[in-house]
Amino acid sequence: MDNEDTANRGLDWRILFGLTITTLWMGTGIYYVTAIVGWNEFKALPTADIGSFFEGAFAPLAFLWLVIGHFMQQKEITANTRATSMQEQSTRRLELHSRRDSYFKLLGLVQEQLGSIAGFHYVSVFGPTGTNEVSMEEFTNLRSEASTGDHSLFIRRLISAIASSRDDPEAVRDILFGTDIRSRHSESFKRTFGRLLDAAESVDTDNMLREALLDGSAAGIYYRLLRHVSGEEEMNPLSGLRI
Repeated sequence: MDNEDTANRGLDWRILFGLTITTLWMGTGIYYVTAIVGWNEFKALPTADIGSFFEGAFAPLAFLWLVIGHFMQQKEITANTRATSMQEQSTRRLELHSRRDSYFKLLGLVQEQLGSIAGFHYVSVFGPTGTNEVSMEEFTNLRSEASTGDHSLFIRRLISAIASSRDDPEAVRDILFGTDIRSRHSESFKRTFGRLLDAAESVDTDNMLREALLDGSAAGIYYRLLRHVSGEEEMNPLSGLRI
């Protein structure tokens, strides 16, 4: 393959230049010995003089090919550096692709975990230990529905409850942090979703995935509501109002 590539490209212009100069130089030397000095006279010269002649004749050619070799070597180094750089970029792309695949596998598991946290939070607010609006049988049915793939079911219901009470900050705080159990669930949700955002940043250099999680998912809106009510974020994601 390398020989075919070389044949297709032809000889490098530096080599052609060197061969041309070498041919002209040696032709001139032969002409000088033949036409001016004469071969008989040349052979009659002392060995030291013949050595000096060849030394002077070939020294410029040696220097010429030394320079050509230097530039050819620089060319090869540049080509090898470029190939190494391309290989490193390809390796980084493969690594990033692998990390993204791993992240999206993790994303499904974390979304399921967030849905479970929101489910237990929801029953603590509206179940028998809360307002008793939802019986345990109803909660069990809702959990069964959520387990079929709708992991944000309880998150959406909590957001809806918060939206209905958005004009009453104390009622919203009671929903999210009214009891020790609710506070633990809220902090657990924030901590888990925060780690999910950190993992997204490591695989998404354009922050598109992070923005989609924060602003385009029920879990992201709920996460921002938790941060807003706890004073960690100024903007209310539902009303657009600041603290």
